[in-house]
Amino acid sequence: MKTLDRYLLREALSLFLGGLAAIVLLFLAGAVYEVLAPLVAKGADPYTLLLYLLYRAPEALVRGAPVAYLFALLLLLSRMAEDSELKALLALGVARERVLLPFLLLALLIALAVFLLGESLVPKALAAGQDLLRRQVLERPRALLTPGTTFQDARGRVVYVGEVAGDRIGKLRVLSQEEVLLAERGRFQEGVLLVEEGQRVTYEGDRPRTLTRFQKGEILLKDLTFEPWQNPANRMTLGELKKELERLRALGVKAGLEATTYHRRYAEPASAVVFALFAVGLAFYLLGGSRSLGWVGVAILTFFYYATWSVGRIMGEQNALDPLLAAWGPNLLYGLLGLLLFLGGRR
Repeated sequence: MKTLDRYLLREALSLFLGGLAAIVLLFLAGAVYEVLAPLVAKGADPYTLLLYLLYRAPEALVRGAPVAYLFALLLLLSRMAEDSELKALLALGVARERVLLPFLLLALLIALAVFLLGESLVPKALAAGQDLLRRQVLERPRALLTPGTTFQDARGRVVYVGEVAGDRIGKLRVLSQEEVLLAERGRFQEGVLLVEEGQRVTYEGDRPRTLTRFQKGEILLKDLTFEPWQNPANRMTLGELKKELERLRALGVKAGLEATTYHRRYAEPASAVVFALFAVGLAFYLLGGSRSLGWVGVAILTFFYYATWSVGRIMGEQNALDPLLAAWGPNLLYGLLGLLLFLGGRR
C-alpha cells in the first residue's frame, strides 16, 4: 500500500468511525424516546432497557454505516479541497481515478460487512429485542401498556386497551373479521389475558349474527407482539423473506413491505460504493471553480440521501412505488450524479 493510499484511508476511517458513532447514538436515541422513556417512567427494569438497546445496536450500525461513509468522504474531500491538497495531487500527476481507488476499496469492505451483519446478526438481535418487550408485556403490563395501545394475540386478533390501572386493564376490544369481543376488565396471568364481564358478537359478512354475554374468559398471548415502530420483515433473513414473498404473491397480495425490505438488503450495502463515486466526483467538479462544500453542504447532501431513502422506503412499503425502484432509487440518483460529476470534473 502506497503512502497516498494510507493517508486517504486513515483520514476517511477516522471520520467514518466518528460519524458512525454519532449516527448510531441518534438511532438509539430514537429507541429511547419511542420505547424506553415510557418504560422508565412506569418502573421497568433498567437492566432490561440496556439489554434492549444492545439488541437494537446492530440494526443501527447497518443503517448508519453507509450514511456515515457518505458524510466522512464529503467532509474529508471538502477539507482537502479547501487546503489545496486535491490541486496538489493533480499538479503531481495523480489522476482522479487514483484518488477514487482506495475509497472504492474501503466502500467494498464496508458494503460486505454491512451485508453480512444485516443477514446474520441483525434479524436475530431484532427478534431477541422483540421477545424481550413481549416478556415485559406479560410480566409487567403496566410498563408497556397505555390507554390506546393495540397488540395481537396468539390467533392474530387485534387487542385494543382502553384503560390501564395498576396491573389491571379495562375497556378491552378484541377484533377480527369474524367476531368482536368486548370486555370491561382484564389482567395478565402466565401468558394468558383473563377478561371479565363482556360480550361476544359474531358476524356473517357485514351483519351481526350472534350476541352472547360472558362473565370470564381467556385470551392466549403466547405469540403476543409489541411493535412500537419496527418492520417485522427486518427480523427475517433473505431466505425467509423470499419464501414469505412467494407465499404472499401466490395469494395475490402485493406485499410491498416485504418486497421493499428484500431489495433494500442489497441496496443499502451497495450505497457505500455509490457514495465513493459521488463524493470524489463532486469534489473534483467543485475544484474547477475553487469551491468546496463546507459543513453545511456536507450536512445537506447527507440529509438529502437519508430523506430520499426514507420517502422511497415508505412509498415502497405502501405499494405506492415499485419496491425495486423504492430500494434502489436513491442509489441510482447518487450514482448517476456521481458519474456525471466525475466525468465533468477537473483533471
